[in-house]
Amino acid sequence: MRRIQATLVEHRPADPNNFVLPATMQRLLGGEGGEDVRLYRVRFDEGARTNWHTHDRAQLLFGLSGECVVVDRSGRVLSLEVGDVVVIDAGVEHWHGAAPGGAGEHLAINTGTATTWLESSADG
Repeated sequence: MRRIQATLVEHRPADPNNFVLPATMQRLLGGEGGEDVRLYRVRFDEGARTNWHTHDRAQLLFGLSGECVVVDRSGRVLSLEVGDVVVIDAGVEHWHGAAPGGAGEHLAINTGTATTWLESSADG
């Protein structure tokens, strides 16, 4: 058993190779300890979003503040508000970020270890 004290985990700018900025990420779990789950707190300023990507296993997004959107290749748009959960199945090409007109923050829970980054989502 262990505790991850969020106040001690640095918020860093999101990788500009994988995000349309500005966004920040706080990596809370995954990587160093060999866990099969990754946990990220992500804050998107207005207009910020991830690039298109897929995951090797399901990704869960939990709304923390503001409003986010999740978009798949078919053009389906799901709103993610505070307390909502969006489940994205493995292999689904998608992006997520702030809803138009404001900022949004979510907790991303990646049940696998691999993310495949694709092209920019700046054009929709």
